[in-house]
Amino acid sequence: MNSKTTIINSLRNSVENFNELISNLNKEEFETNINNKWSAGQDLFHLIKLLRILNIAYLIPKPLLGLLYGINKDEQRSFELLQSKYKKALANGAKSPSIYIPKPVLFENKISLLEKHQLLNEKFIEKINKHTDAELDKFKLPHPILGKVSLRELVLFTTFHTIHHFELLKLKLNKN
Repeated sequence: MNSKTTIINSLRNSVENFNELISNLNKEEFETNINNKWSAGQDLFHLIKLLRILNIAYLIPKPLLGLLYGINKDEQRSFELLQSKYKKALANGAKSPSIYIPKPVLFENKISLLEKHQLLNEKFIEKINKHTDAELDKFKLPHPILGKVSLRELVLFTTFHTIHHFELLKLKLNKN
């Protein structure tokens, strides 16, 4: 099992790497849809939308989480297992729910969106820190593709989801 400190550091690093890539993009790179895929700005806004929802979800009182979504009795899945399950679902046609699909994003909003992404991630980390390791394993939340996952697994998902968009963006932009 990855400790809370480890998963928080991984999450923070994934967001920092993604934001660094975005911060160095020019207007064309930021706004252009490549191969009918989201623009870099849309990738950024998609991740912001996710963090907004997570920041709300991690405020749900623990007893209510247990009542709404049940208590996790399963062994914690690893980063790699969750990532594999997610990628397999995507390969089988799973799509982002419409609530997370971003509209076009203008270059003029890049700096404010990067700041928002960083701020929301730090707020999310604060909320993670309010849970013990045992609570991160015990309580569940629903995920639209992975089903019910523990709070810890949702942090792992958020990390690899950010890395996923980072890697896709590098490929789209031919940035190694």
